[in-house]
Amino acid sequence: MNMTQQLRHLSFILIAMASLHACSNKPSGGESAATNASSTIPQEWMSNMNDAYAQSVKDHKPILAYFTASDTCGLCKELEANILSTPLFKTWAEQNVVLLKVDFPENNQVPVGNNEQNSGMAKYLKVTSYPTLWMLNVTHEADNGRFKVKPIGRVGYESSPEKFVGMLQNFVRK
Repeated sequence: MNMTQQLRHLSFILIAMASLHACSNKPSGGESAATNASSTIPQEWMSNMNDAYAQSVKDHKPILAYFTASDTCGLCKELEANILSTPLFKTWAEQNVVLLKVDFPENNQVPVGNNEQNSGMAKYLKVTSYPTLWMLNVTHEADNGRFKVKPIGRVGYESSPEKFVGMLQNFVRK
């Protein structure tokens, strides 16, 4: 193998390793803004469907449900650091949606009662990977105490706040 072929082979291996690392559900061992991104998530995220529903009815806004594994999902941490914590997203969300965080952490506890709620929502919406965000219209059936969820649209990780908010805005218009 000549030197040029060896360099191409080495470059391919390095690119493949970098790609695999970027797709990993676990963040790298080093501390970074992405590693601490859970602290940058906006304060207005709710964790209980009852609270989100009440706010949704009061404000006449759909619910944006963010499915995450907050302590182990690398892409979730990137989404939080690069999109969800930006002024563009925060301003848009304040005006257009009620925020609901549906979390499946491995090492942190979920508030009492939310495990069942979160699992039921993920199963109903067929969420199989994180991050996944669903725009939802929710109604409450008083006779049986259940929520009736009508999905409007779904989005995952996007590369820029502008693209992400643009996709969500399309769902709000529907």
